[in-house]
Amino acid sequence: MQRKLMNFFTKEENIVSSTTEQIEALNDLYGTYANPIKSSYQTNSKKLHQKKNLVSVLKQRETGLVNFHRYPNARYNSMDRLLPNHSEIIASMGRPTFCGQFSEDGQRFFSACQDYCIRLYDTTSRNFHQQAEIVADEVGWSILDTALSPDRNSLAYSTWSDCLYLIKLNEGLSQPKIVPLNLQPHSHSFSIFSLQYSADGSEIIGGSNDTCVYIYDLEKQRRTLRVQAHEEDVNAVRFLDNSNSLIVSGSDDNLVSVWDRRALNESQPKPVGIFAGHTNGVTFVHSRTDTRYLISNSKDQSIKLWDMRRFAKESAIDLIRMKANSINNGWDYRYDAYGPQPRKFDIPGDPSIRTYRGHAVRYTLIRCYFSPSFSTGQKYIITGSSDGCMRIYDVLTGDIILNLRVSSNRTESRERCLRDVSWHPYENYIISTSWDSRRAHVRWTYSLDKTIDSESASSSEPKVVSVEAESSPPVQRPTALLRRLLNQQFLGYYSDQNTDDDSSPEEE
Repeated sequence: MQRKLMNFFTKEENIVSSTTEQIEALNDLYGTYANPIKSSYQTNSKKLHQKKNLVSVLKQRETGLVNFHRYPNARYNSMDRLLPNHSEIIASMGRPTFCGQFSEDGQRFFSACQDYCIRLYDTTSRNFHQQAEIVADEVGWSILDTALSPDRNSLAYSTWSDCLYLIKLNEGLSQPKIVPLNLQPHSHSFSIFSLQYSADGSEIIGGSNDTCVYIYDLEKQRRTLRVQAHEEDVNAVRFLDNSNSLIVSGSDDNLVSVWDRRALNESQPKPVGIFAGHTNGVTFVHSRTDTRYLISNSKDQSIKLWDMRRFAKESAIDLIRMKANSINNGWDYRYDAYGPQPRKFDIPGDPSIRTYRGHAVRYTLIRCYFSPSFSTGQKYIITGSSDGCMRIYDVLTGDIILNLRVSSNRTESRERCLRDVSWHPYENYIISTSWDSRRAHVRWTYSLDKTIDSESASSSEPKVVSVEAESSPPVQRPTALLRRLLNQQFLGYYSDQNTDDDSSPEEE
């Protein structure tokens, strides 16, 4: 750990300035990982604890699930040698897939596809069984975002519509009820790009293309907040912690704003602080849920780490706005993937602690996350990328430590874009969500029988793991016995739908 701290000050490309304030911020960041907060195993599943045979006990020891409450640091440190080195395709789709996330307890995985369907999977078994396939209402072009309630009884999704839509899962998965939640916007051609449930499940927050942040109260059954938060589209919103009071939003105006609802006036909204440093639009934000650190992904091809105690000054915000408007003028991330690349600038006054570069943000609002608290101590950042790869960064050093390639085709194209990623909150595997229809969802695991295949001769380069080539689908409809065998092999279901339709989605 001390070696990582020393590396802080030798990587000039990641340090905006060597001021005393910057050094203090890096030391504070190091301190949070030197003494991490303990995280308990909160899943409702008891299957793991019911296994008492020797093999299961050894497996639990290998993954740090034995005496986890006594030795969390040992579990966190073990992840350095347990990162994924094996992949398997668990679902294929006929159209690009936009969202894929675990429930808070890790027992469900839900995804949304451009075929207008939302799919729920049971993750308590190895087979990744598909529980439901729900056809969404009023989709239009595509489902843009989804969120599962903390109690797993309802699921919200957004489209190009004046409403959010709520699927009542507790009323049955075969034909669930879909309820529109009217946000009553003041503009036409309205869309919510990002949404999230509050920690208690009583509210849903959304960021829209009319520059506003919305909150819908499920108990009062009405919109309770509409704040003009930015000057451009709001691409990302999150609750910062479990209090429902602090909100963060990211926008195409290049800024990340923090709001306190307890002191928020809708008619004259003023954020409690602004993070300025990106030179292009913000596509996603994610909080470490400690009311202190958060990250943002941007069309300037970078992720930035922010400290809630170090907002940008007004003079720096004005300078960054002026610089940002002139740096990448005319470049559009949706269309110009093969044109001039965004220029990388470190702007004076940028209060970010660290900048992570190496992934590509094009075509769509690509997402990034802190790794789980329980298994990793949030020591990594994972992100999708438009080049068909998922990258894992070391939070402290900023290095790419692992490159997981979903697409075997290394030439960048819209069809290979990896939009979403999700690390299981308690178990050691990751699911990637790709526009590559044959590899819509890929599970990345650690295997004792595999070795990570590094495609670089230099040990300083990040290690690369690629998806193993899948066999061609059968031409004829299989018999019942063969169908069951295929179900087992491909983890969940067999589809005789032609998935060669890899047509490019329209722009967001």
